[in-house]
Amino acid sequence: MKYYVAFPISFDCDLHCWYCFHSQHHATNYSGACGDNRDSVPQRHITFTDWDRFRDTHLADAEDILVHFHGGETFLPGNANTIRAFMHHTKKERADLLTNGLQDERSYWTIAEYAPRVNRIGFTFHRRIIEGVPELVLKFERNAMLVKSFGVPVYIKELLFAGTRKTLLAAKARWEALGFEYKIQDFKETNRGRSFEEWRRYEAEDMLAIDSEYKRGGDCCACMRGYVNVLIRGGWNEGDVLACFEDPVVVGSLQRNEYRKGYRVFKDFQAGRIDVQGVPKVYKGTYERDVYKPAECDTN
Repeated sequence: MKYYVAFPISFDCDLHCWYCFHSQHHATNYSGACGDNRDSVPQRHITFTDWDRFRDTHLADAEDILVHFHGGETFLPGNANTIRAFMHHTKKERADLLTNGLQDERSYWTIAEYAPRVNRIGFTFHRRIIEGVPELVLKFERNAMLVKSFGVPVYIKELLFAGTRKTLLAAKARWEALGFEYKIQDFKETNRGRSFEEWRRYEAEDMLAIDSEYKRGGDCCACMRGYVNVLIRGGWNEGDVLACFEDPVVVGSLQRNEYRKGYRVFKDFQAGRIDVQGVPKVYKGTYERDVYKPAECDTN
């Protein structure tokens, strides 16, 4: 068994991209709750001890546990320290990380000692935000080179907006010449990727340019191919374990040390949505299927 664990960290970020899931939270400094489904200020409710107990009880059959830290910018000092503490506390888990590549060099050094347990680090180049700021572009490149020097697998990632394919393919050739893997990811739209407005503007060649990692064929889905999703909710009802953020059926809890196995994440093409099957449909909020509508929350 292989498990892909999403472990929550702070939503804090220094870049505040307009297309980010959390852009409204950034703009309002996390003020104002969103119905019953959001706290105004995220609080920490789980501990590493909770995680140890859950892992040893329910994931004892694991041959690999890949932990992706989800939230804001991974290498801001607070988040970097959380991740370093997690890696120090654990032994078997491997880290899978993303960064905007713009943090202080000292923050990236925090992961160097754990390089053998880092699956990879993705550097997302936010072209629409920093392309016109040469000092930030240079900082991004230097940090990518630095982390690669640790012996950590590093890849460069960009989002494909309609009309940018040629620019990204030129960047791909440049980064690959420097010895980096380069991935082009599709961008569906700011509405949590649910409106598909940008995606519908793609040309056939755009679809061909998208990296295979982001093309999930078949009628079942997983965040990482070959791995079972174990997604830990942060903020509101932190500690709940979900099978998928798009259909947030609660399949367990870190605090209560509960976990229901046997679920599958099914692509219901007829309904046009993700459907978690094989376990009771347990939701915690008041929105239908616990999926809020951005307009109701003034956030994307």
